[in-house]
Amino acid sequence: MIQSIEEGRKEDGNRSIADKIIRRLHDLDKTVENNKGRWAWELLQNAKDSIADEEEKTVSVEIELNNDNIEFRHNGTHFTEQDVRGLINQISSKEVEEHETTKKTGRFGTGFITTHLLSRVIDVKGILKAADSNYYSFEFPLDRSAKTTSLFIPKIEEAWNKFHTSARQLTSYDPENFNTTFNYQLITENQKDIARLGIEEFSLLVPYVLAFIPKISSIEIIDNKMKTISKFSNTTSYNSSIKEIIEDKNGQQYKRLILFRTNEKVSVAAEIEKTDNFYKVLSTEGIPKLFCDFPLIGSEKFYFPVVVNSFFFNPLTEREGVWLKGNEDKEVIENQEILLAAVELYKELIADVESNNFTDLYNMADTRLPVVIDKYIDFDWYETNIQKPLRDVVYKSKLVESEESKEQHKSINETWFPRKSYTKKVADQIWKFTYDLFPDSVCKKNHIHQWLSLSWNEWKYLDYEELLKDIQNLKSIMGLSDALKLDEDKCFEWLNEVGTFLLEDESNEHYLNKYDIIPNANGNFRSVSDFKGDSNLFIDKIKDPDLVKILKLLGEDWDDILIHNKVGFGKYHSKKLQDIAARITEVLSKAKEKDDGYIEAISMLSEWFDNNELLGKEHFSDLYRKKADLFMNTIKDKEGLYQIMKSGADLTELAKVATSIQASPIEVEGLSNLLNEYHIDNLTQLKEILENSQTIGGKLELTQEMLAGLGISSQQELEVALEDKDLKAMFTHTSTPSVEMFLYAQSLISRAKENVLKHLHKLPQYDCSEMEELAHTVIGGIKKDGLLIQVVIRPSDHGEVIVYYTSEKDTLDYENAELWIDNGIQEPKHLTLGRILKTTGINRIPV
Repeated sequence: MIQSIEEGRKEDGNRSIADKIIRRLHDLDKTVENNKGRWAWELLQNAKDSIADEEEKTVSVEIELNNDNIEFRHNGTHFTEQDVRGLINQISSKEVEEHETTKKTGRFGTGFITTHLLSRVIDVKGILKAADSNYYSFEFPLDRSAKTTSLFIPKIEEAWNKFHTSARQLTSYDPENFNTTFNYQLITENQKDIARLGIEEFSLLVPYVLAFIPKISSIEIIDNKMKTISKFSNTTSYNSSIKEIIEDKNGQQYKRLILFRTNEKVSVAAEIEKTDNFYKVLSTEGIPKLFCDFPLIGSEKFYFPVVVNSFFFNPLTEREGVWLKGNEDKEVIENQEILLAAVELYKELIADVESNNFTDLYNMADTRLPVVIDKYIDFDWYETNIQKPLRDVVYKSKLVESEESKEQHKSINETWFPRKSYTKKVADQIWKFTYDLFPDSVCKKNHIHQWLSLSWNEWKYLDYEELLKDIQNLKSIMGLSDALKLDEDKCFEWLNEVGTFLLEDESNEHYLNKYDIIPNANGNFRSVSDFKGDSNLFIDKIKDPDLVKILKLLGEDWDDILIHNKVGFGKYHSKKLQDIAARITEVLSKAKEKDDGYIEAISMLSEWFDNNELLGKEHFSDLYRKKADLFMNTIKDKEGLYQIMKSGADLTELAKVATSIQASPIEVEGLSNLLNEYHIDNLTQLKEILENSQTIGGKLELTQEMLAGLGISSQQELEVALEDKDLKAMFTHTSTPSVEMFLYAQSLISRAKENVLKHLHKLPQYDCSEMEELAHTVIGGIKKDGLLIQVVIRPSDHGEVIVYYTSEKDTLDYENAELWIDNGIQEPKHLTLGRILKTTGINRIPV
């Protein structure tokens, strides 16, 4: 052997190793943000790989974090000579015998170098089984701190030298001891942060790893800085589809449950939590979706609905994903086959959660396309072969919980969701209104936005128009009441809330013209205007239901175009008194048939004219002038009316009889039978019989109401009044008013005077500035249209006024005198001669 050539060969080898390691460390520094937590998985992977070829053996791991160092140790199998060469020379032991089939995920290769993010110097301790079958303990520093090749080569030689000098042959070897240790010195704050991040990530994902790898029996994390000890232990399956991992934290035990399906090549999983009688599916946000036994850090946005694990995945170099582009590439084809198998397992998993008590199922329904660099994935292949089958399952499976019950799940294609483009506030409001109407049609309230983040175009979306269509289909406030199961007032509160919400966006105003959602006075839904822009609805500024009823009797229901007075949103034109007056006038001018409605309308209009003289003259000028003719034209039996008028009958009494007959036709029939029974031929004969009887006849008890009608407010006034023989004859001799009765009469008279005078002050033709009280119920000094008049004022609470005072009679004898009455409810009325004739039925006046 030529020694110089051998030394040159050795130097070339070391140079090649140094160059490779320096490049990898340089690349590692560039990708530090994506690899901070990876060190723990690489060390765990090496621990698991150490027992890969031993069927019955399991491995336990301990990680101890101190202020200035972190130590990883395990009780896996001893090192081999290949392992030591791979560790120092940074060559994967898997690569060394690449032609052989291996159960190792990777051993001391490119992945292990990421642990140097913790420290460039690692103190390694272990047991080596040499080729001579002897066991040796060893301990040496693995120093990767050099920056250049020339400085790095001596460090490789130094590692070998210290390995050889530390090696001690053992007489005995206990394989259950924690014989393998990697100790990292944490010098900088950044190194300490990386250690802390790795521990946190490790604790989050360990349950998945233990579920996937039963050969790892336990992992214990000792955090001396935080004074916590957490131990994760693998147990047998909780049931056929759930694996139970026990987490013991400072003596307090927790169950970490993994929903699980597997075959010989691939597993799918999701973490769940037991709550009462339900299993809650936990979010996979921030969790790698791809595992190659261990998490491929960087695959957090791969967006498969559940975690997919396969030992047979072919990862990218940086182990942040898998190759899925290149139809001729064997590794790509293998990865595609694994994902296709994962889809089938996912279907089984969904079938399981459908038939059991699971909640928050949106956490295993994410089917978005992976966020992966184009050069690593064929998106067309993925969309066709993975995404579409996944979405078919998600769309049709019973995954959506209802607000009413956790047990009642619906499929997405049976459920309506607010548009995902809406703000949270708008989406929540549209959900709320739809839920009020159709509680079974929407998802659980606090799940809205989770589902929306996962939705695609095929879903049934709720928007403003869908909501308005739903309301329109109910036709009326009664239909809305049935749907909401609320009374009318609550329905209007709800509808006003919808309208206010709708108009918060000014661009929605046109929907009020497009959809019938506004109740008219009849309670039926109408739109604001029709397609031509003509108004369908108006604010009621008529404020007179009698006029609306009159027009309805004439065949036109304005309650159909007047907005219900409980509507509290929108902008509308209005209808005023002059509008309905003009319409009534127009309809009457065209009326040909005089049906019952017409007759009742004219009767009501005539009464309205009596009660609203000024308004009648102003708005119904033509009809007001012809009101008598209008009324007469409604009478069909004019011959009968002529006979009544000709007979001189007391119309007031006839009216009372007619009212009585209308109210109690059975009693009238009984009276007729009674007259026949006693052979009484006419009313004159009946009157004579009654007058000759020994009863007190028609005399009346003198009540406080009668005192008010007489205008009497004291005992003295009563005594003067009873000097009138005709008046005295009306009352029984036992009538003795009390003080309270006089006080009552006084209060009514005072109120009547106050109300009438207030009313006259408002009328422009009256001037009350110089008025004076001439008698208890007589006011003088009032001018009407510039002329002095006198006014008699009486209360009319009980439907009649008895005028007997001389002062009142004398006053009313003047040409310029008026009698005003007030009942405390309606506006005071001027009791004219015409009104007296109408109400009393007097048609003949002695002159």
